[in-house]
Amino acid sequence: MGIFSKVKSVFSNHSDASIIEDELITEDEPMRGWLTMDELAERYKATPSAAGALFSVGTVFACVNYRARMLAKLPFQVFHKELIKNGEGAETEQRFRADIDYPIRQLLERRPNKYQTPTMYKQFIMTNILTRGFCVVYKKYDAYGNITELIPWKSQEVGVEKLLDKDEYVYSYRGQQYTEDEVIYIPYLSADGKRGISPLAVARGQIEAVRKMDKHLRGFYESGAVKKGALKMTQPLSNDAKKKLKKSWKELYGGGENSGEIAILDNGIEWADISLPMTDIQFIESKQLTAKEIAAIFDVPPSAIGLAQEKYSNLQEINDRFIQDVVAPDCINIEEAHNFSLFLKDERKYYTKFNISAGMRGSAEKRIAYYEKMVQMGVLTINEVRAMEEMNGIGELGDKHYASLNYTTLDTLEKHERIKEN
Repeated sequence: MGIFSKVKSVFSNHSDASIIEDELITEDEPMRGWLTMDELAERYKATPSAAGALFSVGTVFACVNYRARMLAKLPFQVFHKELIKNGEGAETEQRFRADIDYPIRQLLERRPNKYQTPTMYKQFIMTNILTRGFCVVYKKYDAYGNITELIPWKSQEVGVEKLLDKDEYVYSYRGQQYTEDEVIYIPYLSADGKRGISPLAVARGQIEAVRKMDKHLRGFYESGAVKKGALKMTQPLSNDAKKKLKKSWKELYGGGENSGEIAILDNGIEWADISLPMTDIQFIESKQLTAKEIAAIFDVPPSAIGLAQEKYSNLQEINDRFIQDVVAPDCINIEEAHNFSLFLKDERKYYTKFNISAGMRGSAEKRIAYYEKMVQMGVLTINEVRAMEEMNGIGELGDKHYASLNYTTLDTLEKHERIKEN
C-alpha cells in the first residue's frame, strides 16, 4: 500500500498538511504517483526540516527529549496570594494552593484539552520551543467567557506578524488570524524581542555534519568495513566485463557478513588502495566532538545523553545544576506567559508555578537530610514534609513549627550580654 504523492490536495485539513507540503514535495522533483512508506520515510529524513532533523540525528532527538522530559515531570500548579492580618493589625502575604475546583487548576493539573494529558501538554510546548523557537497555545472559551481548553498549535503552521504602525502582533493559523488576547505566546531566545530563535536553527551546521558522518559510517560497514580501492588489470576489459567483475566482487566480499574475509586475486589482478583508514582520519572522534557541540547548543550535559562518562557521585550534582541553570529558566518563561494570559485583572492574586523541588528530590538519604534541616530551622512542619512525600498529616501537632533553643535573635543576644556585664 502506498501514499499518493499529491497528498497536499487530499489532506489539506490534516494536522500534518503543512509538513507534507513544505517538507516532502519540492518543485524541482516531478510527481511520481504512489510512494511506499519506506520511500516516504526516506524523503522525510532527507529534508533539513525540524521534524526531519529529529528523525535522522539521534543526538538532536536525545537533547530535545531530555529537556522536554525534565520539564514535563515537574508539577505545573496554580496558587493564589492573600494578605493576612496578624493580631497587631500588620498584613503579611500568604500563599496557598488554588481551590481544587478552580477551572485553571483543572486544566493545568488534570486535562488541558481533549487529546493531551498535562505531561503531554508540557512536552509538546517544550519540543516546539526547542525546534521552532516558540510555541503558541490557543485558549478555547465557552459561551460564558470561561477557558475550557488549552490547545497548543504546531509552530510550523503558525505565522507571527506585527501590525503596521502598531506595537501589536497577530498570529495566523490555518487561514485565520488571532490576537494576543486569544493565545498564549511562549518564545525562546529572541533577537527582535518577539520571534524566538530555536537551538535547532543554530545547530543546523553540526546536524548536517553528523548526518553525513552517519551516512559515511553506514556505507563503511555495509561495504564490509574494508578500505576503498580499485582493482588493477594487466589486460584491458570491456564495459560489460568490468560490470560483471564489479558485481562479482561485491557478492564475494561486500556486506557486513563478509567483513574480515580474505580476498583472492587471480589473473594478474592487483589491489590499489585509494582511501585512508578510519583510524587515520579519526572518524569516531570527530563524530563525538560534533555531537557534543550539538549538546552544548541545546544546553544538555553530554553525560545525560551518553556522550560522556561521569562518576556516580557527580551525576546528582550535574542533575541539580542542569535543573537550576536550564530547567528553571524554562519554567519561568512558561510561567510568566501563562500568568499574563490566563488570569483576568480581578484574578491577579492567582499565578502558576512549577514545583522545581520535585525534580531535585534526589536519593532518600539526601531528602532525609534536607527535611531534617528544614524542620530544625522551623521552615517546614512535619505535615508539610509528609505532604511532599505524598503522605497524610498527623493532625494539629504536625502543623507546629519547631526551632532549636540554641538559636536566638541578635537583639536578645545583646541584652543577654549586657545582663552578664552588670
